[in-house]
Amino acid sequence: MELFNELYYMNSFDFKFARIILEVLLVTSCISTIIFILTKNQYISYLSSAPLYYIFSWIGHGFTHLILLVLSMTIQAGIILLINRQSKKPLLLNEPKNNI
Repeated sequence: MELFNELYYMNSFDFKFARIILEVLLVTSCISTIIFILTKNQYISYLSSAPLYYIFSWIGHGFTHLILLVLSMTIQAGIILLINRQSKKPLLLNEPKNNI
């Protein structure tokens, strides 16, 4: 019975671990987005997301994984694309266009 409990524990999805990973990803993306807004440089924001995630993960939990570093950079790239797409839209739909 004890062997069954150990196998069950090894194969079960750890929601606490997933919550911690999501929390660190959220904090990383927020700080990288603040860097993007302050510097107006998407490359600095994108490249800062992996080191920020690594630092927060290492300080808080003592480990990190390469796939999670790539995931943090992917999330930041998506945020940058979303911000750039939103900034290109006109503020008012009925705004007259000047064709001068």
